[in-house]
Amino acid sequence: MSGTLEITDIAGTIGRTPMVRLNSIEGMRGRVAADVVGKLEYMNPGASIKDRAAKHIVKQLDAQGTPKDALLVVAGPGNLAISLLMLRRKVLCLLPERTSADRVRLAKSAGAVDIIRTLDGALPGSPEHPSSVGKRIAEQRPGAVYVDEEDECWDFAQCYSELAAEIVEQTGACVDALVVGVDTGSTVTHLSRALREKIPSVQIVGVEPSGSAIGGQGARNPLARRWLCEDIGRAYAPRALAPEAIDMWIQVSDTVAYSMARRLVRAGVHAGPSAGAAVAAAHMYATGAALHAGQRIVVVLGDSARNYGETLLSDDWLLAHDLMDAAMLADIERTQIDQYRAASIEDLQLPAAVTVAENESVGCAIELMAENEFSQVPVTGPNRRLVGYLTLAAARMLAENGSAKLHDPVKLFMLRFTGRPAASTPAGLSPSSSTSLRKQYWLITPETPLSELARFFETHTVAFVTDASRKFCLGIATKQDLISFLARRNTRTF
Repeated sequence: MSGTLEITDIAGTIGRTPMVRLNSIEGMRGRVAADVVGKLEYMNPGASIKDRAAKHIVKQLDAQGTPKDALLVVAGPGNLAISLLMLRRKVLCLLPERTSADRVRLAKSAGAVDIIRTLDGALPGSPEHPSSVGKRIAEQRPGAVYVDEEDECWDFAQCYSELAAEIVEQTGACVDALVVGVDTGSTVTHLSRALREKIPSVQIVGVEPSGSAIGGQGARNPLARRWLCEDIGRAYAPRALAPEAIDMWIQVSDTVAYSMARRLVRAGVHAGPSAGAAVAAAHMYATGAALHAGQRIVVVLGDSARNYGETLLSDDWLLAHDLMDAAMLADIERTQIDQYRAASIEDLQLPAAVTVAENESVGCAIELMAENEFSQVPVTGPNRRLVGYLTLAAARMLAENGSAKLHDPVKLFMLRFTGRPAASTPAGLSPSSSTSLRKQYWLITPETPLSELARFFETHTVAFVTDASRKFCLGIATKQDLISFLARRNTRTF
């Protein structure tokens, strides 16, 4: 690769993605003799392999004389639409129900004209199928263009020839097998043809979720066609797939796909669930084919884990959907439960809280915090009820820039608590009518388990401990108190 760094537009940064060895990933280490390498397609600027297809779609639209502001009605799991939005095209997205909320928000933020959700298992020809929905919409919008990778009107041969050339260059043409997740069939079909021109003996392994019918295995049970892993799998064989492109099909369960994806993330490879499925399939293939040292498997890692903040990266979501394997469950149990051994906040032995009344002056509050080396102080209202808190850094900054006078009451500048948020809603700030801010309150008492407090500290810096009625502030806890407690128990090294 060229060592020259150049300033270019976003399209100029697509491709030339790196490769990394994956043999040290937990679950692979010591079990696979062959060299397993990942092609990090999620490191494209739009965080997916679909950047390559989007770039060539734009080229073809320009060659056809399609106006740059023409509406593109784009069907697919979301990555292609996001890539086209990145290339400054006007896009209406057709997204399956299973598409993650993170990708929906990204598409909206990138300027999607509209987002229409489609049924996960809709079959070709049905009115609910994305193709039927998309074409109807395109017909109703003058000048609109329907974009679907399954349509033969798009030529992706050059697109994936470039990817194949990169793989050949990076591996020195030493590739025994290529493992690719399959959705529309376009990527694997064109990539297979291009790579076999350079390396005729390469084996192509197609990956799909358990229950998918692309490779024919899911056709045995038409009702078992629902899975959670995004970007791979279909309830039918897509038109864009050339059957001869695949030498072997491997189906991977959701549990295996998500668990392997989390192991990739922990190892610094921030790829999504479909990549987890592909890496797991590479392990299965290497074991079944008895590959030996000196042979090499290339795995295409198609998109980023950052598209799945509420699913792949959420322990709660994985547990709710039973997607953790035994090793992950044991690790969660150890880190969230066993290390605290049923201890509660009372076991932290916190000193009694020092508070200020909301009518006290800012100057008195600053003096109190400075004398006691406090970073923050709880603020109480009528009947000494906890109503909020003030931080030393904020109070000093407000006093120095003149926003607050030292004789002003604390209540004008404190962070004021509101009611406790729903379990799925993170605490946040919203402006009130005065300089003070409102912060949602999370009830924490001496009986609160330390495992719950640890989760609270994932999004907060300080916990104010009160009685169950939230009348009195009994103490202040920080993550350091939790760390000190664990250190005393010698259960974890920080």
